[in-house]
Amino acid sequence: MNPGLPEEQQFPLSQGTVTIGRTKDNAVFCLHKSLSRKHAQVEFDGVRVKITDLQSKNGIFVNGKRVDRCELMEGDRFRCGDITFLVEGTTLLSTKVSNRGPSPQQAQQAQDRSVQTLPSPFALDPNASRRPALRSGPQVTVEGEQRYKDKLFLLIRASELCVSELSIDRVLDELIALAVQVLEVDRIALLTLDDVTLEMRPRVIKTFVAAAQYPYSTRVLGWVVDHGSPASFADVSRDRTLPGDLARDANVRGAMCVPINPGGGTIGVIYADSLSRPDCFRPDDLALLRALANLAAVAIENAALRSNDRQTVVDR
Repeated sequence: MNPGLPEEQQFPLSQGTVTIGRTKDNAVFCLHKSLSRKHAQVEFDGVRVKITDLQSKNGIFVNGKRVDRCELMEGDRFRCGDITFLVEGTTLLSTKVSNRGPSPQQAQQAQDRSVQTLPSPFALDPNASRRPALRSGPQVTVEGEQRYKDKLFLLIRASELCVSELSIDRVLDELIALAVQVLEVDRIALLTLDDVTLEMRPRVIKTFVAAAQYPYSTRVLGWVVDHGSPASFADVSRDRTLPGDLARDANVRGAMCVPINPGGGTIGVIYADSLSRPDCFRPDDLALLRALANLAAVAIENAALRSNDRQTVVDR
């Protein structure tokens, strides 16, 4: 359970039937709100592993698709609610390494598998959208490699969200929760175009400092929407090239904003800023936000298509 993570747990699977759930009367249990009391049943006959949904609220997902019953193969990952499991070998539901340590080949296989599916940030911590503590000075020099790994894992998880069956509100919220795990921001927001008013409407807003009068800079948003291109601003409080009232942004220092555009025009934006640090965002930060905006565009379009399909079925 939670393979490759500090919270990883190993559950030996002997022949017979066991259940997965959030109460201790299950052989495989995890106290997490996304799990039902008895979420799933796992059957192992010594050769094959089969999993069955026990009418759970949040379902079982295998390879991004919700299933009621499915046979699992070695190396398969499945998700119960927000908790990810890996079938390892023929008798284990874990990737945990024994005390003897893995062979080089096993280590490489485990590394290859670890990037196939990343769990939701909320699966590990319900407060995952809180900004991580800032690193102290001496650690900054060795931050680069881990920073790029974190961003790669973020994009893998974000791409999986776009093809999941989660609600669009949950997908957008998780995209922003992922972003704050690697970006040092004071505020971050995702807004989408209201079909009626044709104005940008906040969908997700997260603030990590004392509440400001305004949750984001409308001057920055206006510039990005008008130009349809991503932008980073060194110090918004001093930038007189932006339209609007400079006084509204007196406390905003570094900021960046990117459009959400599925190809037919801007339908939203992702905005992030710092209220204390000017010129704080690097080109790769802006590139990451652009990638998330592109994935958000895909997710929004997919949600709209699913909604249209359901409406077509109803009309028939």
